Amino acid sequence: MDDEGLDPQVKLKLLEASRAAGPDYPNVKKGIGCGAAALVAALLCSVLFLSFFRQLSTGSKISIAVGVTLISAMIAGGLAAFRPPAG
Repeated sequence: MDDEGLDPQVKLKLLEASRAAGPDYPNVKKGIGCGAAALVAALLCSVLFLSFFRQLSTGSKISIAVGVTLISAMIAGGLAAFRPPAG
């Protein structure tokens, strides 16, 4: 769009409207960062928790840990991406 032919007052109103507009959702960068942090935290917690279950095979422990980790990362990343900015 060519803004050179617009009246200065119209340009000012357009600038004010763009500043007042809400932020673009989702915030992918924030979602990926929180998802990665949740991934690491959930992996450590699930491995620590599953180490107490001696009846489970190693394959079962790995599949449970991976499942819990991925679900936790997706939930945390989604919540962080769609959460409105503070302030």
